[in-house]
Amino acid sequence: MPKPLKIDETYVIYFTAAAIIISGFLRLTGFRYSAYFFNIVLLPYIATRGFYYLRIWRSRNENLSLNARYRLYVYAAVFITVLLSILDFFSADFFVIFLIMVDFLLLQNKDENNET
Repeated sequence: MPKPLKIDETYVIYFTAAAIIISGFLRLTGFRYSAYFFNIVLLPYIATRGFYYLRIWRSRNENLSLNARYRLYVYAAVFITVLLSILDFFSADFFVIFLIMVDFLLLQNKDENNET
């Protein structure tokens, strides 16, 4: 298994959650670019996970654990949903928030299983 990133992934998810809350308040106030701000807020999460899987892809000789494979599927769904939202095909903000929540639960499950 590749070494974990230097940035703790839970902090990236916490930052993303806090920024999503801020973008929700901006949307409630009627800020003109709040939908774009929501997509920009997701960039640190997408970049962190993207660099992680890029590093795994470059090493190619190591297999992903089942949990990491599930997180890859969640990441791909988030990436595709955000990309389609940026291109204005559809807006699925709740779906992205749900997927990030699932990713956080998978991350916590991995941490609890490593402790025992």
